[in-house]
Amino acid sequence: MTEQQRKQHARKSKKQIRRQRQLTIAGVVAAIFLIIFGMGALWGHSLGGVKTEDIAKTLQGMGQAVQVAYDYNNVLRMEDRNKFYGWSEAEKQKNFTIMYQGTMQIGSDTSGLTKDDITIEKKTVTVKVPAAKILINEINQSSISVYDRDDKKFREIHLEDFNGFCNDQKPVDEQTAFDSGKVAEAQERLTNVITLTVKAMGKFETVKVEFEKA
Repeated sequence: MTEQQRKQHARKSKKQIRRQRQLTIAGVVAAIFLIIFGMGALWGHSLGGVKTEDIAKTLQGMGQAVQVAYDYNNVLRMEDRNKFYGWSEAEKQKNFTIMYQGTMQIGSDTSGLTKDDITIEKKTVTVKVPAAKILINEINQSSISVYDRDDKKFREIHLEDFNGFCNDQKPVDEQTAFDSGKVAEAQERLTNVITLTVKAMGKFETVKVEFEKA
């Protein structure tokens, strides 16, 4: 197997791992729904009805189950640069184009929800949850490459100061995730799941999800 084939195989494996992770998350969500809908009638008709602590306990693992996975790539055009995080050829080239890839997990941590975060008023339930945020952000070190003007393609490079590169680029990529609506998408997805879950528990008519400020 050639070096190029090994790299392609590694990339496919990473994609397969991400796909398996997404399917696992989907399976968890489906299992939660089956349990909730199966017990909804029992909760709704139990003595005293559904209590705030019942809802809080049910929602504690919900945020982790419906996180949004976001794969991204970025292109940097460097001009008059003789240093680039320890890359040995930067001084010789000075003007070059860098590309890299990364992945994020975006969601709300609902593990700390308590009954104090839940309000029940007749058939309306209000749920307060932490604002969605970027929980994990990882740049793929092997994806960092430079555009070779002679071969007209990107080739992998090695950065001696990979940590410094990540420290500088991660905030940029995270801001892009906010600006592109990925964080809002995570909050919308969680809102929908919480709404369906709570309505099934007690046959409530209205569910309001309020996100705390980040």
